[in-house]
Amino acid sequence: METFFLHGGEKDALALAGLLHIPSGSKLPEGWQGHRLIHWGAAHDECPRQPALQPLRAAIRAQNRRKREELLELHGIKTMASYARRERERAPQRLFKTKYKVAVFHLQTLVVYEKKETLLLAERSLQDQRQAGQKAAYVEVPPAQTNYHVRRACRESVKAIYALGIDYGLVSIGITVDGHTLVLDVEPAPRLNDKLLAVFAQAINAYDRAYAEELQRAERVVLGCDPEFLLRSPEGKVVFADRFLTRDGAVGSDAIVLSGHRLILPLAELRPQPTPDPLQLVRHVQATMGLAARKITDSRLAWLSGGMPVKGYPLGGHLHFSRCWLNAHLLRALDNYVALPLILLESESTRGRRPRYGFLGDYRRKSHGGFEYRTLPSWLASPLITGGVFALASLVVNNYSRLGYQPLQEKGIQAAYYRGDKSMVHGVVAKLWQELRRLQGYEVHAGLLERFYERIMSMEPWDESADIREAWKIATPSPKEAKEERIVL
Repeated sequence: METFFLHGGEKDALALAGLLHIPSGSKLPEGWQGHRLIHWGAAHDECPRQPALQPLRAAIRAQNRRKREELLELHGIKTMASYARRERERAPQRLFKTKYKVAVFHLQTLVVYEKKETLLLAERSLQDQRQAGQKAAYVEVPPAQTNYHVRRACRESVKAIYALGIDYGLVSIGITVDGHTLVLDVEPAPRLNDKLLAVFAQAINAYDRAYAEELQRAERVVLGCDPEFLLRSPEGKVVFADRFLTRDGAVGSDAIVLSGHRLILPLAELRPQPTPDPLQLVRHVQATMGLAARKITDSRLAWLSGGMPVKGYPLGGHLHFSRCWLNAHLLRALDNYVALPLILLESESTRGRRPRYGFLGDYRRKSHGGFEYRTLPSWLASPLITGGVFALASLVVNNYSRLGYQPLQEKGIQAAYYRGDKSMVHGVVAKLWQELRRLQGYEVHAGLLERFYERIMSMEPWDESADIREAWKIATPSPKEAKEERIVL
């Protein structure tokens, strides 16, 4: 057993501890040899030198409405306060049509409760409101009845828990009559009914087993990616990639969803063969770029990377990981040790994708069992930057349990990340790199990592208007070669 359940003797905590397969108590035993604490409540010592689920400082901060809403809004999560500011000129004030309470533990939705709301606030008398409040009840939503709003409530709840720097809680969600999903409240240590006791106990026991298995993992993580780039004509117009590329294949087109759920396919995307070797993945990227050059037959078009080389067209440099356990500790390590340093490379336009895109901890589970880390912008500016990102990500994902420095737990650093404040991030990245150099395995790609570090610390922004083919030495095929390629394919 790798975890210890630490609590303050609260009634719910004692009931929960009785269902767990891991040791528990109100004080950490002397000489404890485990790897991670799980805090419940805040009425006990923090044990600051011990890695923990639900850090006490973050849990206490999440209980403060003002601080909570400030953090959520940094991450682009809608709250009642942000919605009210946006809609303050509209009348009458509207109630939510549905409310949810979503129990979350470590990136996982455990159970969802739903309560229907019907009337406008202006249409209710005070007595009607009180009676409605007394009669209304939250009802558990069976998995078979999960709909669009339930899925959205679950997604925003998991995102809110992560954004607040905590790992579990009960999130209150409101769906407005005009379709907005708002985070209304977050309870870091909720009161537990029988159902919540059962699902939290099951989740904690499963976490302990998964964490123990991950610590025993000997094989290296397989790294993949699907970076995006944009095509621009000599006249400065965006040319949609689906003019040349299909949705599938090693090189394809990718979508942007506009308002009204309208889908367009302007982006080109590379999907190189995954590998555990970062340098081999760079070669695979270059090979798929060569394939893209044969498919994109208009050689006059510039290939642009970065975060948002053209306003309204955000680009991502998604990294894929498999043969490892998706967990919040790994996501936070990627945020701190990969996403934060890249801030020093980005141009002024890159920050335009945040926070709708590029928010911290953005991930997507994949059908093959791995996951996609979606926070980064497109890092195709040069082979050095691409190789540096791969080597850094590989080092972090294979050693994240040994990385303890988490500057992004501080609101000021989070704000610096979202606004692209390089001066505030620069010194933090130097400290992060000291931690990285201490890792066993840094020496494998030390030459590349040190060159990448020098490039980062120079704070010279990548040029989002530059054609990346030049940096990658991607030759443009002749018209005859392009025609032959179309025939073969």
